[in-house]
Formats: sequence, C-alpha cells, structure tokens
Amino acid sequence: MSTNIAKLQEEIKASDALHITSDWLNHTGIEEYFSEELVLTVKASTPIAEICDVLAKNDQVLPFYIEDKNRSIGAAYANGAQDLSDSVLGVQIIDGSGELLNFGGQVMKNVAGYDVARMLVGSKGQLAVITQISFKVMPSQYVGQLKSRPKTVQRSALRTEIEARLKTVFDPRGIFN
Repeated sequence: MSTNIAKLQEEIKASDALHITSDWLNHTGIEEYFSEELVLTVKASTPIAEICDVLAKNDQVLPFYIEDKNRSIGAAYANGAQDLSDSVLGVQIIDGSGELLNFGGQVMKNVAGYDVARMLVGSKGQLAVITQISFKVMPSQYVGQLKSRPKTVQRSALRTEIEARLKTVFDPRGIFN
C-alpha cells in the first residue's frame, strides 16, 4: 500500500471534515494492465493522456468520451464523464471512517450484489476518496470516433434519495461534505 494512502487514511480517521484534491493524494500510475484481457487498473490521479498513450501502444482505447485529456481519471470518475460508468469494473476507495475498501474487480461479469463501483461515478468525491479504478478497455477499431452527447436527463428524486442513503453508509461521520 502506498504511503500516501496510509497517510490519507490516518487524516480521515482523525478529522471531522476534509477538502481533498487529487494533488494532495498524488497517487498516479498504471497499477495493472492486461492488454489481452482488455482490463486496465489505474491510480486515481493518473492523467488521462498518460493512460491513452499506454493503451495506444496496443491499439486500444478507453470506450468513453472525455473532453480534457489533461484531467486525472479520478476527476473524470468523480464528475461522471459521459458513458464512463459502463466501463467501470471495480474501484478502491477510502470511506468516511478511513477504511480502504475494494468493490468490483477485474472481470467483465460481477454478481456480488450492488455495483458500488458504478454507483459512485459522478458522486463528486462526496461519498469517498477514490484511490484506484479498474476499467474494461476496447480495441480502437471497435470504438471508432467518440463524440460528446449533450445530457438531457436532470437529477431525479430517486437518485438524490439513493445518494443520501449511500452517504450514511460510506460517510457516517460526514467527512466528505
């Protein structure tokens, strides 16, 4: 485990409220990449451009649209980049009590209950600190040109209620307000 992660866990355990940025986490790099399996695991602060460069060497791409490739993959995950949740296989987080948790994995089919890794997409870091994300990647010839599609769906009352309930589970002390 990274010393940055251990320090962050201790900060969260000792704190009543935190404002954490990806610069503070400073947790970059590709953790695992199995090109033949089409699976990539990256640390949350890794720039998307760096990920795209590594994938391009094997003629593969992330199968979702991201406008700014200088952003970190964790920022895209937290803000809910378009179609990103369809590609998430697993996630590692630090919850509001400072515990390091893993959800999902590195397999295409996961039947272990709630798909927390996809539910946290777009949570803007208010439920947990994202430390690592696993994605399925695709051969570039299958994906083609990715384009932005304007969002037409507003935040529903059901989604708001689900997020409020998740907050009581992942952030019982209200660290990530």
